[in-house]
Amino acid sequence: MLNLLANRKEFWGLVADPAILWPAFESADAPALDSFLVQTSLPGVPRRVDFNAARGNYEARIFDEATLPVRRGSLHDLFNLLAWTTFPASKRAINRIHNEAMRTEVAGKRGSRRDFLTLLDEAGVIVLVEDAKSAGRLVSRIREIRGGPQDSYAGAVRDLLRSSNARIIVFGHALFESLVLRPQTLAKVGAFAVILQNSEDADHRLAVFLDDQSENLHPSMFPSIRSDIVFELAGNGLRKSGV
Repeated sequence: MLNLLANRKEFWGLVADPAILWPAFESADAPALDSFLVQTSLPGVPRRVDFNAARGNYEARIFDEATLPVRRGSLHDLFNLLAWTTFPASKRAINRIHNEAMRTEVAGKRGSRRDFLTLLDEAGVIVLVEDAKSAGRLVSRIREIRGGPQDSYAGAVRDLLRSSNARIIVFGHALFESLVLRPQTLAKVGAFAVILQNSEDADHRLAVFLDDQSENLHPSMFPSIRSDIVFELAGNGLRKSGV
């Protein structure tokens, strides 16, 4: 696994190389992971991990106990921890809105807000463009391309994102897991593209959007983009923030 994780340009913007933390997940070394989490100064971010991941409600434990449930040897949970440390403001907003929504939902029935948050959390990418009008046009144009001939889809999306000077930041931890374990499937996996007006700090920009739109979030707000194209164009465009 360390060979799969080492020296990947796609990880350059994360606050640590995943290979550094992987041994702690293999050995269930909670103190090592706790020491990494507490480097993030924002309140509302988990301060410790708990390898008893099955205990209690996942989102509630983060919100109420500042505890991040993880599983030993889980690459998925490794990238989730790295997401918390790279994008703490956005992850905190996601967790807060999940908990707000759970208090108002009918038992056993998820609403559209939580569906949006799950798509973003697992498979989201942040796409930043010049201004709000450009963001709206990009959403519409990607949807048009998706509805057109599939043999021209990849080239058209690449050209559109490049001509829009889009800055692409991979956010969803499941996307990183797929990149490592199932790279051959990326062309079949859709990344949920949250397209926003540009900001130097992508984490802050996404968090502000989530806070402002917390009552209105719906999966239909944004389109998806093939994950292989996302990783191709994102490259080392990720940036460290929040530590």
